[in-house]
Amino acid sequence: MAVRRLAADTQGGLPPDGWLVTFSDMVTLLLTFFVLIIAITSIDPKSIVPDGTDEVTEERIRAVAGPGALGFSNPSLVDPLAAFVEGLDSLPPEVGLNQDEIKSAVFQLDPDTAPPGFREAAEAAAAGVSVFRDERGLVFRWDGRVLFPEGGILVREEMLILLVRMAELLDRLTLPVSLECHTDPLSDYEGGEGPLSYSLAAERAKTVLNVFTELGLNGSRFRLGAYGGARPETLDPARSYENSRLELVLYRPPRSSWKG
Repeated sequence: MAVRRLAADTQGGLPPDGWLVTFSDMVTLLLTFFVLIIAITSIDPKSIVPDGTDEVTEERIRAVAGPGALGFSNPSLVDPLAAFVEGLDSLPPEVGLNQDEIKSAVFQLDPDTAPPGFREAAEAAAAGVSVFRDERGLVFRWDGRVLFPEGGILVREEMLILLVRMAELLDRLTLPVSLECHTDPLSDYEGGEGPLSYSLAAERAKTVLNVFTELGLNGSRFRLGAYGGARPETLDPARSYENSRLELVLYRPPRSSWKG
């Protein structure tokens, strides 16, 4: 009898409780769909990298730096600049800086020993790096587009040599260094004004620090600052790229903690 009843119930297609199984499957599919949509629309900007690699490896840095950790140094240019920078706090604030001469001393290379593509990197430095003094100390401000693609945390391969040259100056100084990173609050790829912007800024600062320590600089000299998009340079959408920047500050801590 039971067998006849079951057969009769299933002749029309689904068993009496079959709609419950179908509804359950439908709910599962809908939940899966919504999770997929959320995942797609919540991509972390840090995951967008230029070349598919996930870190700035020692091999990449050494390939640019040459056989020695700081193999492309030009002492005749960098040593006088280092001496000037060390004594800069003894000069009155109104004394101006010739930033073109400073950048030339830091980024100039002998064409015979420079790596391929350095001319383009030098042009990017000339246009995208500025040097000035403020209450913090001597500041090298790097346009974010020089070092990083929009939303990325890896230094552009062709621009690594500029950090190598910067490391050559830092290697001759005793001053501590602050790496202060800002993003563009008008860019969704940069995390806008949300918490992702701070994460992106922190990861960029750590990437630059990694380059310097791989080149042999002491990591204890550095402090990192991640401001995200909280301190924009401009709210003009046409110039919003100016907001993404790295400021490398050569500073003197209070005398009570100064050991230099």
